[in-house]
Amino acid sequence: MERATIGEGGIDYYYQDVGGGPPVTLVHGFSANHLSWYQQVPTFRADYRCVVPDQRRFGRSVDTAGAGVGAFPDDLAALLDHLGVEETALVGHSMGGWTVGSFATQHPERVTALVLSATPGGLIPPERHERLMAQGEPPEADPLTPEAAFLADSIDGLNRDKPPSWAETRPPLDDLPLDADTVVDADIPVLVVAGEADEFMPAPAVDAVAEHLDAETAVIGNAGHSAYFEQPEAFNSVVGGFLEDTLR
Repeated sequence: MERATIGEGGIDYYYQDVGGGPPVTLVHGFSANHLSWYQQVPTFRADYRCVVPDQRRFGRSVDTAGAGVGAFPDDLAALLDHLGVEETALVGHSMGGWTVGSFATQHPERVTALVLSATPGGLIPPERHERLMAQGEPPEADPLTPEAAFLADSIDGLNRDKPPSWAETRPPLDDLPLDADTVVDADIPVLVVAGEADEFMPAPAVDAVAEHLDAETAVIGNAGHSAYFEQPEAFNSVVGGFLEDTLR
């Protein structure tokens, strides 16, 4: 990993920067950090420059300045500036969707494509998202193997500055600059992808976000909230095909 002193308060911000080609930035969710993309980076780095941060308060990016999760989009902009990345595709999972959604709202000219993985990205009202979650009746997916569950817990265990709960984390994310119309007006290609058993993004929520953003959709079979982790081959195929169509 590399680090840069960036963002509000000048924190030590950790990231990976590997591969070559059009930049693709992968932004993790609440129980994760850069390591959670271990099944994506080796695949995508052959064709793309993969920028993979530990967001503030996650992984090794401890929030010594106390700016909180509301600094996520500005941190991302500062990192990309530091790396000289003028334009990038963005892949945001769950909590990371708010980061990429706000970045696309504030800097649409810098976004070549947008993948919302198991997330509304804050681009529909939170009250509507809550109603859509209640409408869904997703099937059950096979549980993680003991080995995969142990790995997931171990990755989460590295988040030594992690906020106490998602319930406390979401409100400041919903307060970020987020505007679906800006994304649509900028003609940014968007893919909304989720596992078929995802209770956070059941089919009605996937369809609603996609309709709002004029986006493509993909549903990964036998996967819950973390399809990229649970069914990596299927996820990589769907997202890789989308990136190929939009970036190449």
